Amino acid sequence: MADHTKTEQPVHRNEALHRKIAIKEERKYHNVSFIMMILLTLIAFYAIWSDKVSSSFAILFILVLAVIQVFFQLYIWMHLSHKGHDFPLWGMISGILIAAITVAGIAGLIWTS
Repeated sequence: MADHTKTEQPVHRNEALHRKIAIKEERKYHNVSFIMMILLTLIAFYAIWSDKVSSSFAILFILVLAVIQVFFQLYIWMHLSHKGHDFPLWGMISGILIAAITVAGIAGLIWTS
């Protein structure tokens, strides 16, 4: 019976080591994501402040940077890349699709009138 407990102990240590490594990797992804979001925000502010982006392209430019930030926030900070988050992911995808169809429909109505 003493031999049985000796073989289980290294398994628990190995599992704890893998958990620590996973937490360290996740922390690294959080830090990189945070820095990227700050840089994207600074790029947006600089582009508008310095008039490097034309007025007609500015809204599209800001929206593209915002979508990239949403990606970082959802997949890194909200852990949507992990297993078991399929239902919220499909809900958000369908919401985005419905919003895009609605905006396109309204834009089409305004464009034709």
